[in-house]
Amino acid sequence: MKHYKSISIFRRTVLTVLISSMFFGLVLANSEVEKLTENPANWATWGGNYAATRYSTLAQINADNVSKLTPAWTFSTGVLRGHEGGPLVVNDIIYIHTPFPNTVYALDQKSHSVIWEYTPTQDADVTLSVMCCDAVNRGLAYGDGKIFLQQNDTVLTALDAKTGKRIWSVQNGDPKLGMTNTNAPLVVKDNVITGISGSDYGVRGFLVAYNIKTGKMAWKGYSIGEDNDILIDPNKTTTWLDGKM
Repeated sequence: MKHYKSISIFRRTVLTVLISSMFFGLVLANSEVEKLTENPANWATWGGNYAATRYSTLAQINADNVSKLTPAWTFSTGVLRGHEGGPLVVNDIIYIHTPFPNTVYALDQKSHSVIWEYTPTQDADVTLSVMCCDAVNRGLAYGDGKIFLQQNDTVLTALDAKTGKRIWSVQNGDPKLGMTNTNAPLVVKDNVITGISGSDYGVRGFLVAYNIKTGKMAWKGYSIGEDNDILIDPNKTTTWLDGKM
């Protein structure tokens, strides 16, 4: 039993180091997104920036005047399920999304008008039957002039940020096997990274990257399995464990 626990702890530790290195230790930024996040008027990625600080440096609203805020305008998505993801703001355009059916809206921040609307076609009977904790969606991603929507039915879709036209879609999993998606994608360099949900149905978790221009898979790494499956080089891992990395 102790041996099993040691292996389990080892795998979790190595996976944590691998993911940390992948996202923070390397040059990971998409140059367009990184430049956008330098302007506090934008909120071009989940968390506000690549450090995911979730903090805005805008000072118009502060501790002295926050109690005096009043609604300037409102917009209803018409969906009554849980809204668990924040909007993106890119160059005065607000991109918001809904829980299932995962409708995406582009709103003009100045005129408050709807620029475009996109609702994907999903099989509600299959998708909703395997979602454990409400049919939520935790966010969109932006990059290369595209809005990336990770649909609940596992389909990852790239939309033209100006028109809402679908550019490409890829099937990231199979809801009939208990796979779903609720996560916000992340644009890293030339790829958009997503994962999978469904561990309560025995689904093996993974991270996967798709090319932002074509939707072609770049790599896929599982949370458990053989070294090749979890993208670990045993030689480099051993070197790190010896303190010689």
